[in-house]
Amino acid sequence: MKLNDERDFKSLIDWARQGTHSPDEISQLATYLANSGEKLEWAKEMKIADLASTGGPGSLSTLLSPIALMSQGYKVVKLAVPGRPAGAIDTLGTIPGYRVILSTKNIRSIVTKTGFAHFLTDDRFAPIDGKLYAYRRQINAVAIPMLAAASLLAKKLAAGVRIVGLDARIGSHGNFGATSNEARENAINFCVAAKQLDIDAVVFIKNDCGPAQPWIGRGENLVALAHAVGVYELADSDSWLDRHVADCCEMARITVGGRQATQAVASKTIGWNLTDNLRYALEQHLEAQGSSMKYFLGRVFEIMDSSRLTIFSEKSGILTVNLDILRNVLVSAQTQELNTIFGDQAGVLLLIKPGTLIYKGQPIAIVRHSGTSSYGKLLVNRLAQAFRVVSAEPDPSSIENQDLEIIRFKDNEITSEVVYV
Repeated sequence: MKLNDERDFKSLIDWARQGTHSPDEISQLATYLANSGEKLEWAKEMKIADLASTGGPGSLSTLLSPIALMSQGYKVVKLAVPGRPAGAIDTLGTIPGYRVILSTKNIRSIVTKTGFAHFLTDDRFAPIDGKLYAYRRQINAVAIPMLAAASLLAKKLAAGVRIVGLDARIGSHGNFGATSNEARENAINFCVAAKQLDIDAVVFIKNDCGPAQPWIGRGENLVALAHAVGVYELADSDSWLDRHVADCCEMARITVGGRQATQAVASKTIGWNLTDNLRYALEQHLEAQGSSMKYFLGRVFEIMDSSRLTIFSEKSGILTVNLDILRNVLVSAQTQELNTIFGDQAGVLLLIKPGTLIYKGQPIAIVRHSGTSSYGKLLVNRLAQAFRVVSAEPDPSSIENQDLEIIRFKDNEITSEVVYV
């Protein structure tokens, strides 16, 4: 296999689009991509873990779960690419001083001292994977399960990660499939391929027809994170965000071998019991990466003080949200911001959870923006297209799936457990 230029990338993408591929093919591609650059190696006694995600607006899993892993005594080495509209590395990268490019010496020092190093792909680590991903994004070829799985595993190999959890969200924009059956098949292949690479993997599958929590955007993710670790209280916070925080902590626990609960996996109690540990872990991580809790909170206050406009419901009925439109508008806004590595010109706070009965004139979302008043109005008009109010209540499964399926390769066989969350 040779991937030297865009012509080779296109041939690979065309091949990857031809149905489902075997775990052998996934592991072989992941190995090739990882071997294209430097690979970190760690002592066997070091517990190197991470939790990745296939993406989904509002998800905090790659922000919060690694901190939860760190607070449980595991070392986290996270090699990452920016998300759209808000991944973990680009969200944290908006905090003053936070370094997203680390030398190999820096990485080893941070992991040894604090337990969590987070850095962007570059010419040293899996460089062909980085170039391939950039090309996939350029031609709208990100949501190809085989390539997504190989890319994720390549980064874990390059970083020396041996325990990985994967938050795989089902949806039209999801990289692991638009249906439960597709996601399940791809999750199984991922786990088997990971095992072939001597990586213990567990995949969490959940319907992504609704946002994981109400704060959408890079700045908004920081506000949600500050609330999650107990350093910023949200007066209007409800169980939606707190439930997701608990889910992220629970995914971290299960990833490293925690015994699965059978009922009510997500509860506020889980998140609250971990608050002190999470806050301390985050503070240690920020300082190791060149920033501080002071700068973090300063950025949070800046977001909360930004210009805001409200979107109101035009009629009564059941609220639905089109995540593709929401994501595309925010991504477009980010590209308008110049002279910064990670744009953060806009964000959205959802005031109403999808599937809820609302009334005409009721506020349904708040839009943050850093542009002129005319730009803010234009942004609101575009984002308003993501909200639709239907007169009759749709199938609940089209809005929110309450089941979390957990798939792992254990004792030479695939196990699957479905729990209510």
